[in-house]
Amino acid sequence: MEGVPRRTDAGRQVPAFAPVEESGMIAMSVRSWTTRHELGLFLFLAFLLSWALWPLVLLNADSSPLVPFGPLGAALIVTAVSGGWRGVLALVAQLGRWRVRPRWYVVALVGPFVLTALAGAVAVAAGAPSPGLGVYSDWSGVLASLVATAVIVGLFEEVGWRGFALPRMQRDHAALSAALALGLVWALWHLPELVSDSSEREPAPYLLAVLAYSVLITWLYNRTRGSLPVVILFHAAINTAARFLMPEFPSRYDVTAWWCYAAVYVLAAVAVVAVAGASRPTTAEGPGVAGPTRRVSSG
Repeated sequence: MEGVPRRTDAGRQVPAFAPVEESGMIAMSVRSWTTRHELGLFLFLAFLLSWALWPLVLLNADSSPLVPFGPLGAALIVTAVSGGWRGVLALVAQLGRWRVRPRWYVVALVGPFVLTALAGAVAVAAGAPSPGLGVYSDWSGVLASLVATAVIVGLFEEVGWRGFALPRMQRDHAALSAALALGLVWALWHLPELVSDSSEREPAPYLLAVLAYSVLITWLYNRTRGSLPVVILFHAAINTAARFLMPEFPSRYDVTAWWCYAAVYVLAAVAVVAVAGASRPTTAEGPGVAGPTRRVSSG
């Protein structure tokens, strides 16, 4: 329906709803531009939304310097503009990819506790006092932390980092290159926490550990063909395992404990890359993202 024609000064007729057509063209132009720059826009919004409250720490030291839902919000905004509701549904649908082999859930849940316990043993061997065998004895506390972390941290972060960003980065780069690049971004994203209060984590080894996390999570994501539930569980287990063990070391051994922790995770990441071989194990495509499988050694 074009509406009732109206005459211009030149005598020619134009549709009465031309402004509507112009707004449609603008919307298409915005969508096209967003699609071409979606990864950069996502990163910009993820940092903007997450770091927005950082200045409030100057007014209230007890406030959180980091908003955890920044990556989720950024992914939803960019996807809504570039792909509409279909794109948003496709992004969120990755949360429903839970039908994977049970062993991957075992790896995601048990792996971080084994690696963290091993890191603790290495720290003790390096001279730190033993935290004892009862670190994880409070199973109800561990379970509560695991569930809360899965929702507050895993869900809010992983839909953005792995559900949105990783598939797009792997479209043009090898899995290892994408994992390391995303790991650097992810590590930088934690900067407000580390600068505002570094008492819980030693910045340098922690940031190195984040790079290793990214490699391990990328491996899990690809092996499970993009299962966000497995990735979220792994992320939650990493945080929970460290939260219960690392504070048990006296503060004067923090540096030793955290460097041992980082070393164990880095070795685990190196082992995964070595065992996985030269090619990416599977192609895990995110919504609206497709591309050839690339070699880990390339890109």
